[in-house]
Amino acid sequence: MTDYLDDVVGQETAKTFIRTAIKKDNLYNLLFVGPRGVGKRSMGFALAKTLNCPPNSQNFHLIAPIPSRIKEKNDKIYEYTKKYLPDNPLIATEDRVSILIQQIRNLEGRLIHMPSMDSKRFVLILEADQMTDEAANCLLRTLEEPPVDTIFTLTSSRPEYLLPTIRSRCRIVPFNYLSGEQIKKIIFDGRDDFLVGSAGEILSFRESGAVDNVIDVFKKTPMTLKAAADHAQYYERKRVLELYYPLLLLYRLVLYRKLKIVGSTRYDREIASKAKRVTTDKVIDAIKLLNDNIILLESNANKLLQLFNVLLRLP
Repeated sequence: MTDYLDDVVGQETAKTFIRTAIKKDNLYNLLFVGPRGVGKRSMGFALAKTLNCPPNSQNFHLIAPIPSRIKEKNDKIYEYTKKYLPDNPLIATEDRVSILIQQIRNLEGRLIHMPSMDSKRFVLILEADQMTDEAANCLLRTLEEPPVDTIFTLTSSRPEYLLPTIRSRCRIVPFNYLSGEQIKKIIFDGRDDFLVGSAGEILSFRESGAVDNVIDVFKKTPMTLKAAADHAQYYERKRVLELYYPLLLLYRLVLYRKLKIVGSTRYDREIASKAKRVTTDKVIDAIKLLNDNIILLESNANKLLQLFNVLLRLP
């Protein structure tokens, strides 16, 4: 058996856990938990290859969140899911995505047949906390009695949003933020302007230019009623996450400045100005506000009113 786990930079604790389980032939439902962009998805693909179930093989099954516009169209689900394959290191974040019960039922249908002799099947469920309640309950039945020689691996950056019964039926494998040296191995210049310790997030923000696009909004908050209304109407027509996530990073940088956590970024002037005029409590409130509204995007909340409220309340 070829070990592909070292294809993933860092995460030595997770690698040790997985290798020990393989050596003891004791692999069971796994749940990779940790921050976004630190290698959970990559480790899932590396484990699949190690078990001789590489992506696109008949023994590999991938489930991932899809936008609400796709719904139960199986061909569309399949095409969209391919964007999560390892050939695509960066994934554009949609405002509203979820894993549907239809996806879990399709998986169950594929798992009815026994695997070939002396082979395993590998099921990788990405961002499992995005399952609808119906999908989660459907999967739970399968996790309770997994099909023979089938390894389930789930990933989540928000495990608290998973059903406790699903968490209890998985072995938790923790993933951590990456060090500066580890990030340098993934990113050419190794610069972490956002102090996030996540190579995936750094690459995503660089490619999209999202932080540069919202720095003007950051400087103008709190906004007047008219400015908030104008900006809310503008961002309602775009991916709202392209506003919320960059703002969340910027306010986190302000908090680091207030707490005197050392770090230098190319946004130091804007961060210093905000930190000088906003109290620590208000910065913390801003971070909570943005986090709460990112979660609200998964519901049917009125996007325009939500944006208007955020832009008025940010300090």
